[in-house]
Amino acid sequence: MNKRGFLLMEVAAYAFLTMLLVLMSLEMLTGLKNIYAKAESESELHENAMTVQHFIEARLYGASSITAVTGTNGRKTAWGEFSRGDVDEISFKFGEENVGIYLNRSTKKLFCIIGGAKPGYEFANYVSKMRAEKIQDESGVRLVLLLEKNNCSMETEFLIFIRNCP
Repeated sequence: MNKRGFLLMEVAAYAFLTMLLVLMSLEMLTGLKNIYAKAESESELHENAMTVQHFIEARLYGASSITAVTGTNGRKTAWGEFSRGDVDEISFKFGEENVGIYLNRSTKKLFCIIGGAKPGYEFANYVSKMRAEKIQDESGVRLVLLLEKNNCSMETEFLIFIRNCP
């Protein structure tokens, strides 16, 4: 007579507590996954910013002049007529060779163009916007890149000084 099973109320309470623990665990795991994804995106953005920095330091260090800037509207402007704005391409001169930085907005990739041959070679990802501004004494350009991946974004800024700019 003393052997009786669980009451329906006890089983329901046990199921409710178990479900509550499972839901809390899932919520915690989802939060951790989101934190990991954000950290991964930020890390990748920083890596791409460093790649751009190394490219600019190594490749554009020897430039003798800036020749032209192509705006987001596709209009090419001579360097002497440019002051600031969002751009898709900046062209530099290395002796007899023309080198450019080209942004493909649809793929968010940054390319190096040698001799005007597009698309060139890709050296950075996640770049959604490139803004250029002539430095006040016209000796170079201030370049600001907006990098975006998932819900993370960062801006990186470079000053490129040219030896023989007017």
